[in-house]
Amino acid sequence: PAASAVPAAAKSGPEASAKNAPSVPKRTSTGGGPVAPPARPPTSIEDFLFNIHTVIEAYGGPMPLDQLKEAYSKQLGHKCILERFLVVGEGGLAATLKRIPHVVLVSADGDGNATLKAALPAGTTKEDLVKADAEYRKQLQQKNAAAKAAAAAGAPPAAPP
Repeated sequence: PAASAVPAAAKSGPEASAKNAPSVPKRTSTGGGPVAPPARPPTSIEDFLFNIHTVIEAYGGPMPLDQLKEAYSKQLGHKCILERFLVVGEGGLAATLKRIPHVVLVSADGDGNATLKAALPAGTTKEDLVKADAEYRKQLQQKNAAAKAAAAAGAPPAAPP
């Protein structure tokens, strides 16, 4: 077509500057295929949980826990900033991920090493994950309310000072 015959120097705007910029090698997935451009870092816990889900799902099987951050960075093009969204305590990353069983299933392989599987089915959309997360939070609130009520009903009277 005639438009493609116009030299880049004659074009103006962002398209022209992008064509004149130095080429950057395209990233590839672990399977060697093309990868989408880097995703923007997550801005909400839901974005982060969806990213974790997609990385584990893309792995295709039980993912060794120690490969999560590297696989996340390779697939999404930005650093895995887990500590920004989840509190990593003394139990380490495995204990932290066990607190989100509606997103990640943590188990051990034959050697006792922690592995991860996606808790949600393959093809889960972000909207599906948000619904699952809301349902899980609702269940936690109900469980905590029931525990409080049981403790209040069976609690001995406070001792006088």
